[in-house]
Amino acid sequence: MEQKLSVIMAADVAGYSRLMELDEKGTLAALMAHRQELWDVEVAAHHGRIVKLIGDGMLVEFRAVEDAILCAVEIQRGMRNRNAGIRPDRRMEFRIGINIGDILVEDGDVYGDGVNVAARIESLAKPGGVSVSSSVHDTLGGRLGIRFEDRGEQVLKNIGRPVHVYNVFIDDAGSGLGALMAPPSQEVRENPPVKSGRTLLHVSRFENLSGNPDQEYFAAGITQDVVAALSRFSGLNVIVRVPHVEPQHHAPAAYYTLEGSVRRVADRVRVNANLTNATGEHIWAEKYDFDLIDMFDVQDELSRSIPAALNVKIEEAERYRVLAEPLKGSSAYDFYLRGRHVEKSLKPDDVRLAKEMFLAAIDADPAYARGYLGLAWLEIRKLKWNERVDMETTLANAFAWANKALERSPRDADVHWALGVVHLWRREAERAIGCYERGRELAPNNCDLLAEYCDALGYLGLLQDAIRIGELALRLNPSRPDWYFWNVAAAKYLSGQYAEALALLEKMADLGSAYRLLAATYAQLGRLEEARRAADELLKLNPEFSIERYGSRAPYRDEALLARYVEGLRLAGLPE
Repeated sequence: MEQKLSVIMAADVAGYSRLMELDEKGTLAALMAHRQELWDVEVAAHHGRIVKLIGDGMLVEFRAVEDAILCAVEIQRGMRNRNAGIRPDRRMEFRIGINIGDILVEDGDVYGDGVNVAARIESLAKPGGVSVSSSVHDTLGGRLGIRFEDRGEQVLKNIGRPVHVYNVFIDDAGSGLGALMAPPSQEVRENPPVKSGRTLLHVSRFENLSGNPDQEYFAAGITQDVVAALSRFSGLNVIVRVPHVEPQHHAPAAYYTLEGSVRRVADRVRVNANLTNATGEHIWAEKYDFDLIDMFDVQDELSRSIPAALNVKIEEAERYRVLAEPLKGSSAYDFYLRGRHVEKSLKPDDVRLAKEMFLAAIDADPAYARGYLGLAWLEIRKLKWNERVDMETTLANAFAWANKALERSPRDADVHWALGVVHLWRREAERAIGCYERGRELAPNNCDLLAEYCDALGYLGLLQDAIRIGELALRLNPSRPDWYFWNVAAAKYLSGQYAEALALLEKMADLGSAYRLLAATYAQLGRLEEARRAADELLKLNPEFSIERYGSRAPYRDEALLARYVEGLRLAGLPE
C-alpha cells in the first residue's frame, strides 16, 4: 500500500434518488452521457485520473490543485449548458468537493483522510457548485483569478477536526470578476505585493533539455507542482519569473532564485534544481533521477522533496544573513531570526538572549506573529527539557503566546504546530492531533513539523504512524538535524526496537538532551556500563533531572509505554 499527498475531487448528483424515481432509465442514460461526453473529456484535458465510480458519484485524482479547480469549474459550466432547456425538476446537477491530503493507494483505488475530507466537503457544496478545503484555497492563492466565498470552519461527519471550507464562484466563461482570467499557467506578469516578514523567492520555469518540444508540458508541470507546494510555506513570497523578464528586487539582500532543468530520455528522467541568493552565490543544488514508471509518482516526489529542501536551506541562509548585519535598524523579522538561531541552545544565557530577541520582534511590529510564536516555544522547551518549573503556569504561558500568534496569523502552519504541542502536554490528545493535522494541511512538506509530529504520536502510542512520519521527515530534509533522529529513535524504543533506536541515535553529531534516550536504550540492550556513562552526560547538562518529575509530566497516553521508558532510565542509574 502506497501513501502520498494528492489532490482529490469527490462528486455526486444532487437529488439523484428523486430523479431515479421519476425516470430510472432516462436518468441513468443522462448520467452516462454526461460522464462520457463531459466528465471524461475534462478530466483527461486537466491531467486527472478517474479512480472509481460509485453509483452517481466518483473520485478523481489530480497532480496539481490548479488542474482540479479548472476541471471542476469547466464541468459545472458545461453542465449549465447541457441543462439549458431542461425542466428544472429534471435537471441533473453535480456537487463537487476538492481537498489536498494524504491518501493510500492500493490496486489503483484510494483511501485515507484526504479522500474522506473531500467526500464530506462535497456534501456541503451547492447543486451545480464547487467547495474546497482551506488547503486547496491557500495553495491556489489568486493565480487563476477565481473568487471564493468563505464558509468558515465546518464540522464534518466522522472527521475529528473542523475543516475550513470555501465555495468557488462560477460565472459564465469570459464574464464577471469570478471568470477565469487565463488558461492554467504559473506565469505572473506583475509581482504581487510582498508581505512583510517573508522572504522573496523567484522561481524560473524548469527548462526542458530533452531535445523534444513535446516534453515542454512535463517541465511546465513540474514547475507548477513545485510552485504550488512552495506557496504553502508561510515564510515565503513565491513569485514565478516570466521568461526573458528580469524580476523586480524589492529587498535585494533577502531574495533567492530557484532554477531547474528536466531531461527526459525514454523511460528515465533527471531533474536538476539549484538555489542562489541575491549575489548569485549557490546556496543549494540537487539532482533527482527516476525511472519513469508513473508520472504521478515522479511529480509527487519532486513536489515534496524540492520545497522541503528549499524551506530548510532558505531559513538557514536567512539566519546567517541577518547575523552578519548590525543589530541597529533590525526589523521584526530579523529579530525573530536571531532568536531562532539561539533558542534551541541548552545554555541559559542563549535562552535569555532568544527571549530578548523575540520581545524585540514584538516591539518592532506587534502585528508580526512570529515574535509571539518564539516566546511560546521558549515555554514549551521548559517542559521538554524537564526543567524545575510550575507546569500549570508554564502551559498557560505557552498557550497564551501561541494564541496571540494565531490571532495574527491563523494560516501559519508553525503556529498550529506549537498549539499542538501545548495541547499534547495538557493531555488533550484529540485537540493536539487536530492542530498538527491543520499544520500539515497548510504546509505538508514542513519537515520540522513532521519530525515534531512524530514525537507527539509516540507519546500518544500511535507508534507506526510516528515512525512513518518521522522517516518521511528524515527523507525530505537534506540537513537532517539531530533531533529528527532522536524522535524516530524514541518511537522505535517505545516499540521495543532497541537496536534500531540505537542505530539512529548513533547518527547524531551532538546528542545533547538525547542522552536520556541513549541511556535507556543502552540499558534495555544490557549494555549497562555505556548506559551509566550516557546518564552521567545527561546529568552534566541537566543536573536537576529526576525520573519522578519526568514520569509525572511526560504526556504518555499509554502507561505501559511510560513504564518501558522509566524501566530503561532506572536500569541506567538515573536519580529517582
